[in-house]
Amino acid sequence: MTPVEHAATRTPRAGRRAARAAIVACALAGSLVLSACTGLPHLPLPDGQGPAPAVTPPPAAVPLPEASPEAVALADRMFLTEEGRTLFLSTRPELADAERIETACAGAGDTDADGVFTGGCFVGSQHRVDDRIYVFRPSDERLAESMVTVAAHELLHAAYARLSPMERATVDPLLAEATAGVPSDDPVHEQIAWSTDGDDAKLATERFSYLGSQIHPVGGFAAELERLYARWFTERAALVDTHHRASSVVQDSIAAADAAFSTAASQESQNAQARAQLDADRRAYDSAFAAYSADLAQFEATPVEERGRWEVTLQPAGAEPITMSWEASLTYRHDELEGFRADLAARDAALTQAEASAAALRADAEQQRADAIALVRAANPNAEIED
Repeated sequence: MTPVEHAATRTPRAGRRAARAAIVACALAGSLVLSACTGLPHLPLPDGQGPAPAVTPPPAAVPLPEASPEAVALADRMFLTEEGRTLFLSTRPELADAERIETACAGAGDTDADGVFTGGCFVGSQHRVDDRIYVFRPSDERLAESMVTVAAHELLHAAYARLSPMERATVDPLLAEATAGVPSDDPVHEQIAWSTDGDDAKLATERFSYLGSQIHPVGGFAAELERLYARWFTERAALVDTHHRASSVVQDSIAAADAAFSTAASQESQNAQARAQLDADRRAYDSAFAAYSADLAQFEATPVEERGRWEVTLQPAGAEPITMSWEASLTYRHDELEGFRADLAARDAALTQAEASAAALRADAEQQRADAIALVRAANPNAEIED
């Protein structure tokens, strides 16, 4: 029986909060979680140890299998050296949908983790000739760059599987040191933990793959580790930049939806306050107009010869009191009420337009939320969207 080990790419869960119609994607900044099967390489016996025990010799070299056009196109985007390209294409990489990935990568990573989707895996064979790489192909083109990160990660699993025991003894401490230097809040730590699922035997290969494809500190890692990665990648910094762009696609979409809802909510709040004030001012106008109408009726019911005997003192807002004849006071109040009525009408028209604008903002925010949710699901078919 040929031992097979799996390592998976993880995509975390995501949700949205109904309180402000915002979407929360947990740990999506880590993009996909990756997985690997390291297999059993042929291990030469060190010099001076006597004759080696009988082992099954590896099969003769075979021509590089013909890769699919989409695998070749993906290789073109991975910043590969000639050695890296040869290794990648030798695994007959398959870009697959979610159903195929779940079958090919079954058992990879922490299977008890909720909302997690395996975004890719490397399945190793005893003599390496049957090694396979599987890469999840998202349905949304905006997520296409995530395949570069997944493919690079799985390629590094294949590369680590081919390292000699001496090479691993040298590189493993460098990986431990490099991992310790990554900020504790970086999602790569969670990804490594998920992919190893408590199996320390997988720790080195997962560190090798995650660090090489997703982390590039200022100045790079230790020179010896960077020289090793340079066997397979021409521009590792550019590869990591691709990962960062891919990781930001979902988060940027969620942030845009959150911002749209925040803008709509702010405008709606301002409109609600303005509408409440307008309604209060309209009630004040109605009360003042009723009082004016009653005084006008009383004035008109008063004999003409008596009207001139009365004076009225008015208190305009922000001005000195004014004393005038009864008739003049009614004219003053009428003109003031007409100005108030015109102002109410203008404010109502402007507010109605603002409310229509806020409704459009709300509709746009809802559309952005729907788009963000669709993007989350395209990135992670197992995403848990919380209402």
